[in-house]
Amino acid sequence: MKICSGKDIKIITAFMTSAMLLGGCNVNKDPVTGTSLRNDPEIKTEINLKDVQNTTYDAAEMDSLYREYCFNIFSQTVRDHGGNDNIMISPASIMMALDMVAAGAKGDSLAQLTNLFAAGQGPLTQQAYAAALMDKINGAKDVDFACANAVWNNGKLLGDKVNMDYVDYIKDTFLAEYTVTEFDGNTPDEINAWVFEHTDHMIDKVIDELDPLTVMVLVNAISFDAKWEEPYEEDKVNEGVFTNHDGTTSQAMFLSDKTNAYYETDKAIGFIKYYKGGDYAFLAILPTDGSISANDFAANFTAEDYEAFINSVTYEYDVYSKMPEFESDYSFLVNDTLKNLGVTDVFSDRTADLSGIAGKPGDIYVSKVIHKTHIEVDSNGTRAAAVTAVDLRTKGAEVTMEDYKTVNCNRPFVYAIVDIKTMAPVFVGTVNEV
Repeated sequence: MKICSGKDIKIITAFMTSAMLLGGCNVNKDPVTGTSLRNDPEIKTEINLKDVQNTTYDAAEMDSLYREYCFNIFSQTVRDHGGNDNIMISPASIMMALDMVAAGAKGDSLAQLTNLFAAGQGPLTQQAYAAALMDKINGAKDVDFACANAVWNNGKLLGDKVNMDYVDYIKDTFLAEYTVTEFDGNTPDEINAWVFEHTDHMIDKVIDELDPLTVMVLVNAISFDAKWEEPYEEDKVNEGVFTNHDGTTSQAMFLSDKTNAYYETDKAIGFIKYYKGGDYAFLAILPTDGSISANDFAANFTAEDYEAFINSVTYEYDVYSKMPEFESDYSFLVNDTLKNLGVTDVFSDRTADLSGIAGKPGDIYVSKVIHKTHIEVDSNGTRAAAVTAVDLRTKGAEVTMEDYKTVNCNRPFVYAIVDIKTMAPVFVGTVNEV
């Protein structure tokens, strides 16, 4: 059974703001059989979505797999899109958006999406982990941390042809707002206004316009606003020189501190700065090779390297740290990065199976996945936001003395905003220039 006739079947889109778009045609019944798609018993998910809330898992193992995913997608992003830009992604936002797609995926489409995040685990486990992560973000104390989702259904094109069990699931599990409306020229503005609000006014747009055959838009947004547990006093904020990736220099305001957590491997040294409440922190990773750019370093910094780095922590030294205040925005098309990580089937109508959302295998597929981020770091704390949109369519410093260490981020470095208990990044990025 098809959503619409051959030429009409174009695309569905998912925006990962996360946003997701679907495409269809203006009919209430299947054009071949006349059967209502809304009541078609074949439109069902592969996994029993009702089992997700009762699914248990090994938290330590899933946290480890999530960290592995974070640095797999970060290093692949840098390899695919790095250049010399400051890069930041939110692995959490990308995961939330794609897990909402995965909930309606079947066969290899479902397996590839699940294995991206948790290889060797089943889709129920991954769905349960994503739901728990969202709950943890929204339950954070002493920091303003929020994860939100929304779905717009184009009533003129899709209406009740979508699998409502799927819709009920993303409403209940991912707390997605659900709106049925006839899409018009104002709909992108409505979606972007939602994005602006739910990224705490840090990202103002995820889409410019909607395709005439767009039938659904699914959006995920994450925002983070936290003050330092110990703010930088005025005498610890001073002007200094940052050496950019190309050897040029820039004047910047530097934040100096004395802490006692020091990280060191053969590849990098680093320090950690806690946010108020102590549940989240800024982790600086400075390459030991002072001649390398942050992106060249990050492209080859593996999940295993990150595990070695976080496990190298010692509290035996006074640690004198310095880093610049900075602000950056980043956006990119995630398609090639996902393909390079093994998620291929969902991008072609010949192989995609998203029939748990609507239609039959191949009727809808992922056209593009868009990711946007923003970050500001200063003496008061950090503000950061991310949006992921999935478009579905139819048819370095030196060690000086043994009793103290110095981490001077006055040249390109990598950073992450991490959960202290799991050391899992919510955001991870590079600073190549200021």
